[in-house]
Amino acid sequence: MSWLETPIIDNVRPLDIAAFLLLMVAAILVARVGNSLIRKYLDEPVGKRLSKGVARSYQYTVMLVAIAFGFGSVLALDLSAMFLSLGIAGIAVALASQQIIQNAIAGILISIVRPIQLEDWVEVGPIPLNGIGRVRDITLMNTVLRDIDGRIITVPNSQIMNGKVINYSRGGFTAVNIPLWIANVSDLERITAIIREEADLNPNILPKVSEDGRRTVVKLFERRYVRGIFGSANNLQSLSPEVHLAEVQGTRARLNVRLWIAEPFKKEEIVSGFLRSLTEKIKAEGIELRDP
Repeated sequence: MSWLETPIIDNVRPLDIAAFLLLMVAAILVARVGNSLIRKYLDEPVGKRLSKGVARSYQYTVMLVAIAFGFGSVLALDLSAMFLSLGIAGIAVALASQQIIQNAIAGILISIVRPIQLEDWVEVGPIPLNGIGRVRDITLMNTVLRDIDGRIITVPNSQIMNGKVINYSRGGFTAVNIPLWIANVSDLERITAIIREEADLNPNILPKVSEDGRRTVVKLFERRYVRGIFGSANNLQSLSPEVHLAEVQGTRARLNVRLWIAEPFKKEEIVSGFLRSLTEKIKAEGIELRDP
């Protein structure tokens, strides 16, 4: 009898182990090739989010079937007996790897509950937040973000499920609050008109957006959680700029300007352009601004 056919453990022979390893290698290749083909042909028609979900489900299914077939048929092991014999060891390993298990379970829950999806713009807590970033990948253990400075941030999935997550893409649009001090309260009406006029001239500030942007925002109002914020309002006028008198100190006053934008990752650029044009117009009108 060849050494390849000599049982090592129970009836498991070196030849069986070699066959099992070959099966695993073949399963990995089939899973990866299938994953790539699914992404290649589905990314454009159905979008990257759904395409990646289908590809990952296929990959996991292939590997689970291969493992079950390998242990049950190739190695001819009694899986129930093996799990029973490994019960105590399994408990010890589980206790030693609680964080890994939490991240894996959280990864599965993310794929089901979907608090975030690929290409979403998000901020992840706890405080301090990581800053706004775009979801580039969601694996079984981690979520990968790319922030507006180009840095790659890897966040454990358990932090996504148990921590604070701000999803800007899901909300569709974001409010920006800008404090503004004026020298004379009597200028309030004039400066309010100027602020609204300058906001309307800016194509990045709602509600004055392109026709495509308008259709996108109108669709967002069909979402239940958006209606919950704006009540019965179902038009873009509910996103008009707002100017509130927040504080009065003698003759000077602090205004709170609220603007709505659809691209939170451009917040600094949009606010900078708006304030630049606003201050020029205010000075041209002879209105005096004050330091905070």
